[in-house]
Amino acid sequence: MAHLAFPSMAWPPRLCDSYFEIMARRPDKPGIEGLIQEKAGQLLFELATAIPHPQIVAGDDPLTISQSLVHKAATRASMLSATLSLPGGPLGLLTMLPDIASIWRLQAQLVSDIAAAYGKSAYLGREAMVWCLFRHASAQLMRDFAVRTGRRILIQQLSNVAFNALVQRLGLVSAQRLVGRGLPRLLPLLGAVASGTFAWFDTRAVGKSAIEYFSKASA
Repeated sequence: MAHLAFPSMAWPPRLCDSYFEIMARRPDKPGIEGLIQEKAGQLLFELATAIPHPQIVAGDDPLTISQSLVHKAATRASMLSATLSLPGGPLGLLTMLPDIASIWRLQAQLVSDIAAAYGKSAYLGREAMVWCLFRHASAQLMRDFAVRTGRRILIQQLSNVAFNALVQRLGLVSAQRLVGRGLPRLLPLLGAVASGTFAWFDTRAVGKSAIEYFSKASA
């Protein structure tokens, strides 16, 4: 599949919006990949627009607190994903959606808690949530979504149409990744190990992005 690439410089908001709106018109995938794309897009929209309430408050050492949160979340995500992948066979494939839903909710809570640890919950909007969750996995889509100005990271605000389009494209990317990871689930033990390992690394990457963003966010 051909991918459109962002230019090296950040796009103006109107042009950035138009890019995502054009992407939304691309045809969806058929079959199980299309189903995962649809459900993933719906879940992403829910997570980004209904940001979970933080479970901690700001502390004197936000980096240490955040690193501890990342370690706990990655361990929990790994165990959760491995457990859901244990059935194996066709039943194991059916657990892909519940698996990713559980992991994304856990990761969204992690992002919210890291924002609170830095006292920057006010900077956690829908675009920031999506950037933290997918910066590591969808670099092409995220590359000009955030703009660096010195030590700060500025995340562009999108129109509702453009944001919905972005979520749809992320749903497609997620569907492709999930289908690619689905084959090991046909073998119970192998699927559990593979899924648990992926969830551990993926959650740590989300935490790293959140720490980078909120440690540099400022008025």
